Amino acid sequence: MPRRKRSEKRAVKEIPAPPVVVKVTGEVVAAICPCCGRTVPQDRALKVGNITIGRVGYFDSIDWDPNKSFGVAYQTGGRGSFTNWRHIGPDEAPELFEALKARFIQAIKEWRQKGWLAKEDILE
Repeated sequence: MPRRKRSEKRAVKEIPAPPVVVKVTGEVVAAICPCCGRTVPQDRALKVGNITIGRVGYFDSIDWDPNKSFGVAYQTGGRGSFTNWRHIGPDEAPELFEALKARFIQAIKEWRQKGWLAKEDILE
């Protein structure tokens, strides 16, 4: 059997169909955290595995724990591994505590100036 020519060996690729674009519309409402600048959504997806089964209020989905620690400390092991996690108090990271406290007070003052926060709200 004779050898094929190079031009005969090349497979002709079919032109793929154009992708179907499904447009999902809707407005997402999010607040900007006055301390860190992160956007916080009004609600978030409630999932079981990878399947969305509904939506729940963002802050309703976070348990409020008045006994939580100030922060965490951990060691990095390279390649995204973190070990020796432990909870810390403000006395173990005083510079971080003072920076966060200053930003928090600045955020409260900003909201007071904008009229978003009443003095009575702060004193509660």
